Amino acid sequence: MAAVTFLLDGRPLGSDTTAPYELDVEPALLPPGRHQLRVDAVDAMGVRKSTRPVTVTVDAAEAEVLEASPGSFSHAREALERGGVIVRLAPGRYEVDQLRLASGARLVGSGPATVITAAKPQYWALVVARGAGIRISDLTIDGGGGPAVRDGGIAIAVFDGSRDVRLQRLSIRHVRTHGVSVWGAHQHVSVQDSVIEGDGSARAGVFTLGSNRSRDTSVIRTRIRGFRSYGILLGQKEFGQRSAALHGVALDNVVSDIRDPDRDQCVYDARNATGCGRNEGGIWTGGVEAAIIGNTVLRARWDGIETVGSSTRTTIVGNRIRTTRTGIYLEHSTNYSVIARNVIAGAEAGIQVEWRYDGVGSSDNTFFANLVVNATAAGLFVDAGGNGNRILRNRFVGGVRPAITLQGSSGNVVHDNVGCDGKLGSLVGLESARFDDGSLAQTRNNRLKGNRSVESC
Repeated sequence: MAAVTFLLDGRPLGSDTTAPYELDVEPALLPPGRHQLRVDAVDAMGVRKSTRPVTVTVDAAEAEVLEASPGSFSHAREALERGGVIVRLAPGRYEVDQLRLASGARLVGSGPATVITAAKPQYWALVVARGAGIRISDLTIDGGGGPAVRDGGIAIAVFDGSRDVRLQRLSIRHVRTHGVSVWGAHQHVSVQDSVIEGDGSARAGVFTLGSNRSRDTSVIRTRIRGFRSYGILLGQKEFGQRSAALHGVALDNVVSDIRDPDRDQCVYDARNATGCGRNEGGIWTGGVEAAIIGNTVLRARWDGIETVGSSTRTTIVGNRIRTTRTGIYLEHSTNYSVIARNVIAGAEAGIQVEWRYDGVGSSDNTFFANLVVNATAAGLFVDAGGNGNRILRNRFVGGVRPAITLQGSSGNVVHDNVGCDGKLGSLVGLESARFDDGSLAQTRNNRLKGNRSVESC
């Protein structure tokens, strides 16, 4: 199971990505009366199911909620730093310098008109969550814009060691560097139902650095646009790890306009450019058993979705990707993963598997029922040493032929793929290549069956 969402009268209350799939709510913050409650679930292969709605009653519950306004905020700030409190902010602007939330702190706004902003031009982070059971919801965080800085400019920082942190229904705008930054031994940190905007100058919407001590990071139903490096980075730097950054989830997000002007030369003069491919990605995932499901990525200039780090048993399913250099890029060290039912249009390369180098490659992956439209350079390209893959029932409309290229890749099963425009030429091409040490990478023992071209699908 990838995620379970609880909906009250059709609107998400929140999602949980870990068993036993439960959601804590504060009745005092819900509208009283009778409501319809439904639960939606999606598994790692993108299969979705919903319960029938049931009627629930919310009583006018009594709860200790500390009310605050811009003119009386100091006592609320102190309470949040101690933790174990619910603070509700009235509409207005709140100037802060590292507003800190400790374990059990819940910060609730009154909607977009509740605005947290910087008290001074330079800051490290506007809001810092450090602890367990922290909630931030229903408010705006204004980063002030301007160029990204080397150390700082974070809207919300989730500190090393934090766990069970949920950020919901936030408008994070004019981001300076990162919208949400998470690092260290974090667990169960989730961004949900929010909007994060970088104005074309900030680096990343959600930037996480995982490790063998982090797990269950998620970004769900969030719109992210206008960043230079990444929309969503569920990152992890090591290769070949067995459990690093376990169970990352990116579900039903819309990521658009990821472009770094400093990389313009990669587009216009690639032979003389440097650093190409190191950023400008819609969604990057580097952990084990990640689930990247149902996202839309538009105009991410280098790639729509990329696997990095130790992407073992990852699923990339049901995503829509348009207008990018490469739709889905599998970096070396992506193994036993499933790439299925994605729609990719307007890309130079639809799906590309990186070559094996430094002794590390990507093998034993499944590519199933993807639709690639008008890929000008490659439909599905498996480079040297990407062995033992299953390439099944994919469709290629327009674009280059052969649509599937195995270059120095062996032991693949390539069955029942279809070219949908009646173009002449083989749908599958087999080529030799070179490994990084110069030795020959042969294409051997591939099993091809039922691959064909038709006039239309």
